[in-house]
Amino acid sequence: MKLNNKRTVLVGLAFLSICAFWQMYDSVIPLILTKTFRINETISGAVMAADNVLALFLLPLFGTLSDKTDTRLGKRTPYILAGTFAVVILLNILPILDNGYYTAPATYKLVIFVVLLGLILISMGTYRSPAVALMPDVTPKPLRSKANAIINLMGALGGILYLIVAAVLYPNSK
Repeated sequence: MKLNNKRTVLVGLAFLSICAFWQMYDSVIPLILTKTFRINETISGAVMAADNVLALFLLPLFGTLSDKTDTRLGKRTPYILAGTFAVVILLNILPILDNGYYTAPATYKLVIFVVLLGLILISMGTYRSPAVALMPDVTPKPLRSKANAIINLMGALGGILYLIVAAVLYPNSK
């Protein structure tokens, strides 16, 4: 029995995107909250902790839902696609709100920003569990340890890729 490396890497792309997202989220969002919106670090920390609280409920919920789903795309793929699509769209709205508040501060823009962060976290929760559960679905049991190693390397690569992209996009940032 031989591991299908190509399929494992393709499955690992979901975990790569998850790790890249969290690397970006944890480094950029606190800066936006404290520098643009001038929120103190305690409240910023509470906003940043919201993902952990939501994860307590969302990860088991969407894991269970994906276990029970049966579509022509499979059990996990609809959640991965929907969550990814939603996160990509919502993330592209964040800089608009950030820049809009910077040029003309208004409380409603901060409220919209925080609501948008909540929607992003819900969207991430939609596909995080199904993405992690996908590897055991497509990998024979004796090969799962090796496949898991590849997928974890893909996750590390996601974090590294974000750091490289950030260094190129923001060369003068500290």
